Order: sequence, then structure tokens, then C-alpha cells
Amino acid sequence: MAVGDRQRFITEILEKSLNQRAETDCKFDWFVNSHSEFHFGKYFKNIHKIFQGLNGNLFANQNKRTSYLRCDAYFGGKYNFIFEFDEYQHFSSARLATLDNYPKRIKLNFSKSDWRKYCLANRLRADRYRYSKTATDFNFEGGRTAQRAYLDCFRDFLPCENGLNPTLRINEFEVADIVLNNKESQRKLKVLVENKLNGKASL
Repeated sequence: MAVGDRQRFITEILEKSLNQRAETDCKFDWFVNSHSEFHFGKYFKNIHKIFQGLNGNLFANQNKRTSYLRCDAYFGGKYNFIFEFDEYQHFSSARLATLDNYPKRIKLNFSKSDWRKYCLANRLRADRYRYSKTATDFNFEGGRTAQRAYLDCFRDFLPCENGLNPTLRINEFEVADIVLNNKESQRKLKVLVENKLNGKASL
């Protein structure tokens, strides 16, 4: 499947599994493309350290045009969480570096240790993905990869600071055997999600 197709497919199954409609075009006023103490609160020092560790340009970051970020989906109701589907390009050396600088007590709906293992296994391929792409505040080869890792932190740090539950992350390797949208696939995904929500993210 092309990049994005798998994400939409898993989101459709998740809607059935949770019996909850996914919102795929929602915006939050705190979910913008640069970090500030106002939005990040107690996690500001963490995100700023991460940004510096990724060799971000602070002047460019603070002076670029502000734009809203998008999430893969938002599930409201009793769930009230952002859903993110991580394909292999998210498991880069840059992402590994961010995970090593996460706050110790941050609430997550995924296993940080598992995500580190996926980074170690996939970072060479992920680092090569669109390597020539740059970003305004990461203006170097591999800059788009660094930016992706930086913004993934937004999706983990910001929701709980702004009234949402922790972001639910599922990666492509966890659902590699799900190829049809049927009752068995919905059951498998529901079990996976329930384990994550109940603090049993590592299956």
C-alpha cells in the first residue's frame, strides 16, 4: 500500500473495533508547528532540549508561519484521544534520540521500550527515507526526518496538557497480519488497543 493507505485502512477497522467514529480533519488551537512554554507547560524544557538535540534552528522555528498540525485521527466520546499510525519512517535515529529524552513520568498509550526497539531495528531504512528533504527549522539533509521526530513529541506531550487522554499509537509491525476489515481483524485490533489502554502496551 502507498504511504497513508495503510493508516486509513487501520483507522477504518479501529472505528469498528471501538464503535466510535474517527474524526480525521480536526484541529486543536494548541496543536501548532512550533513549541512554546504556553502550550507545553511542564514539558517545555523537555521539548526544547529535544529540539536542540535534533539541531533545530530556534530563530527559524520561532519566526516561521504558524500553522495547525494534523493528527491521523481523533476518537472522541469516552476515548478522547488522538490516534497515530506509525509506519517504518517514524522509527529513525532522530526518533530514538527523542525517546531517550522523554520525561520519566509522562503518560503514554504505547510502550516506549518497544518503540526504541523498533527504532533500533529500522533506523537505517527510516533515515534514508526522503533524506534530501529539509524543513524550515531543520534546514539540512535529513531535516524532514528530524522534524518528523520532533513533531511526534508534540503528539505525545501536548494532549494530556490540554484535556485529552494520552495519544494512542499503533505501528505497522503490530498489525502486519491484519489484511481484511472483518470481525476477526476488528477483534485483534480491539484486544491490542485494550492492552495499550490498560497499561499492557507490550504484548
